[in-house]
Amino acid sequence: MKGFSEDERERIRAELIEAGKELFTAIGLERTRVRDLTDEVGIGTSTFYQFFDSKGTLYLTVLDHEVERIAQSYEGKLDSAPDIRSEVRLGLEALFEELETNPLFYRAVVENERQQLLRNLPPEQQLGNFKEGRDTLVTLAERWTRNPRFQLDDPVAVVDLLRLLSQTVRLREQFETLSSIEEYESARNVLIDSLVHGLTDQDHTED
Repeated sequence: MKGFSEDERERIRAELIEAGKELFTAIGLERTRVRDLTDEVGIGTSTFYQFFDSKGTLYLTVLDHEVERIAQSYEGKLDSAPDIRSEVRLGLEALFEELETNPLFYRAVVENERQQLLRNLPPEQQLGNFKEGRDTLVTLAERWTRNPRFQLDDPVAVVDLLRLLSQTVRLREQFETLSSIEEYESARNVLIDSLVHGLTDQDHTED
C-alpha cells in the first residue's frame, strides 16, 4: 500500500470498520455504498479497495468484531451468576436483549448474513480472513455443557437450540402490529422461564 505508513494503514482500517458499523447498523448492507464509507473516513473510493476487497468483506469484518465483542461481554456477565440456573437465565436474557436491540447481531444470527456472504467468497479467502472466532452462541453452549447440572452435554445441540430460539425474535414485529410489544415481552419471559427450568437440574441445589 504505497503512500501510507503502517500507523496510517491501521488508523484508516479501524475508521472504515467503525464507519461500516455505524452505516450497516443504520441502513443495512445493501443501501450502504462504498462512497458513503469513504466519505466518512475522508479517503477516495479507489483507496477503499486497498483495505477491503469489497463492501461485503468489510461487512464480514464488522460482524466478526461485533460477535467477538458480545462473546467477551457475556463471559463477564455470566461470571457473576451464583449458580447454573441463574447463569442460564442471565445468558438467555442477554441473548434476547442483543437480538432485539442490535441490528448487526440480529442479521448475523437470525438472518445468517455472515454465512451467506462467506459462501460467496473463494475458500482460500474464507480461511485466510474470516476464521471462526469466539461465536457468542458457542460461548454460552461451551460454558453450560461443562456444568454437570445442565441437562445437555453436547455444545452443538445447545448452539442449534439457541439458533432456533433466536428465530422467535422475528415475531416481535408481528406482535407490535397485531397486539402490543408488551405481549411479546410477556411471552418471551415465559419462554425463558420454561427453558431455564427445562435445561437445568431441578433435583439439586448449588454447593
